[in-house]
Amino acid sequence: MKQLHSLLAVALMTILSIGCADKTYHHGRPMPDPASFNAHFGDMDTDGDELVSWKEFQAYFPDANKHVYKALDLNQDGAVDHDEWHEFKEAHGLKHHE
Repeated sequence: MKQLHSLLAVALMTILSIGCADKTYHHGRPMPDPASFNAHFGDMDTDGDELVSWKEFQAYFPDANKHVYKALDLNQDGAVDHDEWHEFKEAHGLKHHE
């Protein structure tokens, strides 16, 4: 019986810790309001190479911090591609621009 109580106590603590855990973020860290980064990929990709560089991102979003850009670069290759951009938008409920 003592083991059952111990097991139930551990299970309850686990459930409570999961429920009270810090908010998880799609990109591993808190970011500014994602709605402020709602843009069409092609508008940011000014050189047409199908990648958005930090310079292009900064030109489009002058107030953005580099940590935001790095968080978008999921494969960490130094650029944000179309798929990474849309994965970010979908994760935050932002609409696709046609």
